[in-house]
Amino acid sequence: MAIALTSRRTTIAAVTSAVAAAALAVGVAGRSCAVAPPGPEAAVHDLLGAAKAQDRQAILELLSPGTRQRIEDRARRATDLVGSGMRFSAIDLISVGSLESAPPPTDITTVERIGDRAVVEIVSSSGRARLTVIEVKGRWLIDLPSYGTL
Repeated sequence: MAIALTSRRTTIAAVTSAVAAAALAVGVAGRSCAVAPPGPEAAVHDLLGAAKAQDRQAILELLSPGTRQRIEDRARRATDLVGSGMRFSAIDLISVGSLESAPPPTDITTVERIGDRAVVEIVSSSGRARLTVIEVKGRWLIDLPSYGTL
């Protein structure tokens, strides 16, 4: 026995189909469009951008608390060495060289990640370099553990 769809039944069927399709689309889109928080590579991209812009304050803010502490310690020692005539701050010890002749990176990749610590490799035509990046309160920051050691 065939069921004839009246205009009311047709409308209900169409609305039900539309609602089901919309629910499916939202479910699929919600899963595939989830925005992941910026990872270790984003911190390196941000550091390179700040260096290119010669933005020492942004560079300082991208450094881990331990690295910032070592820079602040160095600034205090520099102030002590020159006496009270001049005071140094952490930002005074950040110097950015010219990046005009430096080849841009061709690849920035996380090569190791364990918990809140990652190693990011930067590749350019002049070679490779690795930076340690740590996560602090949900934000990835550049860690320079050897800064300040002789």
